[in-house]
Amino acid sequence: MLDFESADLIQPGGHTVPRGLDTRLSLYFLDRPAGSHGAAQRLRVMIATHDTDGEPRGTIIFSPGRTEFIEKYLESIADLTARGFWVVMVDPRGQGLSDRLLEDRIRSYVASFQDYADDIGWVADTLAPHCPKPFIAMGHSMGGTIMLQAVLTGALNPSAVICSAPMLDLIDVDSGLLRGSIRALSAMGLAKRNLPFQKQRGGMPLSFADNKLTSDRDRYRRWAAFFQDTPRLRVGEPTFGWIAAALNGMAFVNRNAGQLGVPGLMVAAGGDQIVDPVAIETFALRSGCDFHVVPGAKHELFLERDAMRNEFLERIDQFLDDQAL
Repeated sequence: MLDFESADLIQPGGHTVPRGLDTRLSLYFLDRPAGSHGAAQRLRVMIATHDTDGEPRGTIIFSPGRTEFIEKYLESIADLTARGFWVVMVDPRGQGLSDRLLEDRIRSYVASFQDYADDIGWVADTLAPHCPKPFIAMGHSMGGTIMLQAVLTGALNPSAVICSAPMLDLIDVDSGLLRGSIRALSAMGLAKRNLPFQKQRGGMPLSFADNKLTSDRDRYRRWAAFFQDTPRLRVGEPTFGWIAAALNGMAFVNRNAGQLGVPGLMVAAGGDQIVDPVAIETFALRSGCDFHVVPGAKHELFLERDAMRNEFLERIDQFLDDQAL
């Protein structure tokens, strides 16, 4: 246990921590002082130690996607620690049990994706004396964009970066006119208003039949239970401001792909209906990263059916072995 304020672990409906992980898992609140990123922020952070004999291989610093939270990834954290890594995961500002940014706590908003990236860098610096090196950046969807932006701006200096379905182009926001309109409306004072015509309401998950995330019914059900049973975890539909920030973040990352400067693995979901797999492949080519696509998988590779999820994890294993990490 470190000398930080302890944080809650959410376990709805008897949901349990994977066997053996419970004794290696610690959650804390870290208080980030006010600065260029805005007001002071209390961020919930998890540290999980490795589940193998001998010295750890390093630390994976993980950033989840929009609306997501630490507990969603407990199965995957167990998988990564079984491979000899420590895992550090952060609830992004405005999500999970980290500080919310608006009076209406459920609204999905951020001023800039650089705020997310700088939060990750600050957490990494704060925990660096306590966590084994090397550091490996990992992110899913929004978290992939955050990690790439953190590396490109120097907020984080990992030995490698691994992204699952990184949000580099949004399928539903695919025209210049729509993107320009969202940016303009955000700048005109609607930044904190919810984007209209969204299926999601009140932070509640859609039915399995309507979901674009995974074809695994059981994993979807376990994920949905957190929002159904724990209102303080809920995050609603994106605001104009969040979409505008996402558009700016994606544009920055794509524009600077050639400057990444560290080994990377970009994994796309072949059946993704949220982010464009072609944009991920294009970024990989421009940045010199390895690229892999999991055929037929929906957006949430960490929550997909075993065959697709195992293919994804095996590709991560191969990349880490190739990089001697």
